[in-house]
Amino acid sequence: MSRNLCTAENLFDFFHAQVDAAVSRTGNGVSEDGVYYLSNLLVERGRVSKENSADTLVDLRIQAQERDGVGAISAWRELGDKALYESGFFRSSLHHKSVGVDYYLSMGAAAYDHLSVILRMPGERGGLDSVYAELAAGFVSCSEVLQRVRAALRAHTHSDILRLYEEWVETASPAAAERLRELGVVPMRPGEDDPQGC
Repeated sequence: MSRNLCTAENLFDFFHAQVDAAVSRTGNGVSEDGVYYLSNLLVERGRVSKENSADTLVDLRIQAQERDGVGAISAWRELGDKALYESGFFRSSLHHKSVGVDYYLSMGAAAYDHLSVILRMPGERGGLDSVYAELAAGFVSCSEVLQRVRAALRAHTHSDILRLYEEWVETASPAAAERLRELGVVPMRPGEDDPQGC
């Protein structure tokens, strides 16, 4: 990774670079509009509030089916976004839930498909309906892209910790030692006793 989160111009640019690289590596054929959508999804999910009281995908689906107009659009989008984000970025945690990954993939694809139908304007093409139609048709691929972004971010984080530890070993920098402790790593030189008795 050439840039880290701290030096990225902004969060969207950072995630856009990550998503674009993941799409290029997988060859999933996600359009540029799709890449922008996935990048924006990662930014939004980082800022998501607890406004929506619906905890499950089925709660969101019920809300979407019961609402009209803008309320329905918002609920279908939240259902698709939540299913995509969780099936991609947090897939391993879904193995501990009562429903599996396939459930998330199915619910998310259906939500985006429904959204594309709602937003389709007669005689017009290339609007938001096209983006949602692409997300519905390529839901599994988009989920895989988010998995790759997460894996790249985790690898980057681990390499940063290793680099920081190597710096501490070479220089005994108190700042490096403090940062390691903040990251949950107790800096010790080979042969030292564990200062915390672990």
